[in-house]
Amino acid sequence: MNELSQDLWRYAVVTVGDQSYGTENMGFLLNQSVLNIDHKQITQIYKLDHTLPRAMVYCGGPLHTDRCTVLHSPEYQTGKTKPFNRYTSITFDNQIVNDIVRGKGPKKWKIMLGHCEWQDGQLDAELMRPGGWQESQWQDTAWGNYKRKDKMWRRICESNATQGASLFLDKMFSK
Repeated sequence: MNELSQDLWRYAVVTVGDQSYGTENMGFLLNQSVLNIDHKQITQIYKLDHTLPRAMVYCGGPLHTDRCTVLHSPEYQTGKTKPFNRYTSITFDNQIVNDIVRGKGPKKWKIMLGHCEWQDGQLDAELMRPGGWQESQWQDTAWGNYKRKDKMWRRICESNATQGASLFLDKMFSK
């Protein structure tokens, strides 16, 4: 990997799609903010009816960085919403922006430019490689907006360690 690619993936927190929704080969980086584009520019670039509320813009991944998506909690639905996994859905149109501005949008959301994508079997191979990825169940920490991308990653790792220690102790002393 070149240096820029390594920086993109170092401390990356990625949510991956789900086979039951046909998104198993896609993902979104959740903690890689874009520094040169803000919510106001997204409004102008995509000619939205309303300016998005002040929010960080994230690099969802290295592919199709010219495309914008709102990754959001699944309770919100429009005709253009697509479920992504059990914890998130994706939508991008004027309606979601208008609903967010009026306070009728999803409870949790992030603006994403681009996404990640893997060929069949590629992600599984990467997960099996020693020192590659650490898997974790979805945590609401992923909705956080952290200025330093390593902060979200560290919080999720700490939570996993705490949960693992609790499970170990429960097994040891529940006999």
